[in-house]
Amino acid sequence: YQFISQILRWRAQSTSDHVIFTLLNSKGAVSKALTCAELHKKAERIGNLLLEKGRVNTGDHVALIFPPGLDLICAFYGCLYVGAVPVTIRPPHPQNLHTTLPTVRMIVDVSKATLVLSNQSVIKLLRSKEASNVLDSKAWPITLDTDDMPKKKLPILYRAPTAEMLAYLDFSVSTTGMLAGIKMSHAAVTSLCRSMKIACELYPSRHIALCLDPYCGLGFALWCLSSIYSGHHSILIPPSEVEINPALWLSAVSQYKVRDTFCSYGVMELCTKGLGSSVNQLKSKGINLACVRTCVVVAEERPRMHLTTSFSKLFSALGLSPRAVSTSFGCRVNIAICLQGASSPEPSTVYVDLRALRNDRVSLVERGSPHSLCLMESGKLLPGVKVITANPETKGQCGDSHLGEIWVQSPHNASGYFTIYGDESDYADHFSAQLVTGNTGEVYARTGYLGFLRRT
Repeated sequence: YQFISQILRWRAQSTSDHVIFTLLNSKGAVSKALTCAELHKKAERIGNLLLEKGRVNTGDHVALIFPPGLDLICAFYGCLYVGAVPVTIRPPHPQNLHTTLPTVRMIVDVSKATLVLSNQSVIKLLRSKEASNVLDSKAWPITLDTDDMPKKKLPILYRAPTAEMLAYLDFSVSTTGMLAGIKMSHAAVTSLCRSMKIACELYPSRHIALCLDPYCGLGFALWCLSSIYSGHHSILIPPSEVEINPALWLSAVSQYKVRDTFCSYGVMELCTKGLGSSVNQLKSKGINLACVRTCVVVAEERPRMHLTTSFSKLFSALGLSPRAVSTSFGCRVNIAICLQGASSPEPSTVYVDLRALRNDRVSLVERGSPHSLCLMESGKLLPGVKVITANPETKGQCGDSHLGEIWVQSPHNASGYFTIYGDESDYADHFSAQLVTGNTGEVYARTGYLGFLRRT
């Protein structure tokens, strides 16, 4: 069995000069690039820093507080190299410390992190006078700076005794303000990467553009894990740079002739609002999106059809195929349930009767019918993912035409909640639910989302 950290070491030896990550700045220029060997060496140095200065033990949780970029990736593998468990956390916003700093602090506390890894600018911010007005700046765990590292090789790379052991913790704050941390095992990591490799046809010769936040869910997996497993070149575009230059992401996609790109709804909105009047200008600059085969919005919600349709229509003038735009769906129990793969047909839409839906029945109607609601599919199920719908109260299996709770079975399900903060209800059966009718022996994870299956 190959752990993701071993795959990185193997790539550093077998394709040492292959550029695996490129980070762009707001002008579209390369601000930093990393080859497989450079990433491996940097991760080794971070591993040494953790051992020597952090006195880290196997299984210790380490908070990684970095802006979206390459340091985050290096720190993640540095942790794996010494058997520490990384927790990636979005840094506090300098202009909004009052609301963002307590969230950072809460994740550090709730994740039981014994160490914080960060860079100079973030550490300076955490220790600033403004920050100490919000929180006691002395109360942080030991904080290590990755800009100040020993230049030594690691004596030995840690290998977990079993693949079921914890690889990392994934924390996300839901729209209702609930903080949920999930446990991801080494087996789940490689299984997820394998599923995405098959579905998206990812190979070392591919260029994938990512414009989303890398702190949790599928966004994190794409930013930090997928390239290492599949070997493709990831072009990383922090969403904050798109706020400065709305054309950045699409220009990069055109420049690198990217076939597959992933973004967030926030980025799609920035482009739709910020570039609405300048499509002709972009066209005259030679921006062409005909190269795009899949443009996937990474989400943990129902597809925002209005936005994806506006985006498709607006940028069709730049050659974007209407078939290209789709959404993915994941949630806390499984961060990637479905995804529009490389060879999938375009996402289908259906019209359902709202009155029937209120009675938990799915009745398909014609477009334009009274009481109709348009729904878009959330992508194709990833390889290895099995989904059923069940009645959340009775736990009986629902037929395809009935609305039910989505239950998922997959080798990349999370292994359980690490913690749920702000909601103390009973989650014991979330990861080990069993049907009372039908195939009662199988174990599923409950997503908490309602939906229905449509066989295509």
